[in-house]
Amino acid sequence: MVKERIKKMSHYKPPLEGRGERDYLLLDFNERTTPPSPKVKEALRKFIDLDRLQVYPEYGDLEVKIAQYAGVKSGEAMVTNGGDQGIDVICRAYLDEGDKVIIPFPEFAMHYQSAGIQGAETLEPRYKEEGNLPVDEILDLLDEEKVKLVIFSNPNNPTGIATPISEIEKILAKAKEKGIAVLHDEAYFEFSKITAKDLIEKYDNLYIVRTFAKAFGLVSARAGYVLSREENIQELLKIRGPYDVNMFAKTAIMAALEDIEYMEKYVKEIMEQSKPKLEAFLQEKGVFFYSSKANFLLLKFPDSEKIIENLKEKSILVRPKLAPNGEKAVRVSIGALKDTERLIKALDEIQK
Repeated sequence: MVKERIKKMSHYKPPLEGRGERDYLLLDFNERTTPPSPKVKEALRKFIDLDRLQVYPEYGDLEVKIAQYAGVKSGEAMVTNGGDQGIDVICRAYLDEGDKVIIPFPEFAMHYQSAGIQGAETLEPRYKEEGNLPVDEILDLLDEEKVKLVIFSNPNNPTGIATPISEIEKILAKAKEKGIAVLHDEAYFEFSKITAKDLIEKYDNLYIVRTFAKAFGLVSARAGYVLSREENIQELLKIRGPYDVNMFAKTAIMAALEDIEYMEKYVKEIMEQSKPKLEAFLQEKGVFFYSSKANFLLLKFPDSEKIIENLKEKSILVRPKLAPNGEKAVRVSIGALKDTERLIKALDEIQK
């Protein structure tokens, strides 16, 4: 029989249906609005032509290449089937029914989902209304019995607020004393440039999850990775299946890492052109948004649902999210400059 805790859970159902029905501008899932590197497409075509689809995956030096890119030692990186699998594997390694996990609200949905599957009780200190990570509350909760894991994203999803690594280290230090692991989700690292990877050698309780989905654009390939001490990676490899990462993902990752400049050019356009332009427009219109270090903004409108529907009528998809105070808000992905200009034009017309 299916476990009772699973029966009580709801599905994570992201609103994906219908996105391909018309020429929507997709600003709802923080994806790239332009294709990945041409080298990725070329590599995938070559892989297809090798007629190796009937053969089990071979990863070769894939994880060595990832470690080199991330700036960690060889052996401190593990490739995963998207960042989601990294989260799931870490939760499976640390959590059992009756354990507790600290996940501040609001956070990425898969953090809650993966912890819930393991039967852990979630403790939810709230982000401050200005979007700051509730560091003091987390430190206090570390004293509770049966806390085994702390999970949060930095920058936070959905607010985009970043927390200084000096504050993260406070959590790591106390958690280490208590024998508690910390999952530092760096899905938006390429945009924020904020990382805890230099603390891996100092803290054996640190796990970093990243993805090739956002800046690199390998969303459909499901490509991510975990960074941690080598002895931790060896334990996680017992949980991740030997063939969980498919050869399309492996091929795409290797090609993308051969064209870092292509990714960086896109990131620069987002963070230095698109984002400032959108922020200036919102400030002019008096629309509140959180100070984001990622490729998205969380906006507050008097009627968020109406804004979402009006944008959809103009073939632009954005995402409903909750603000730290629980109010309905709108998360808007920031794409290439031309896409941002289209969004600004639509918002301007809606608000007139």
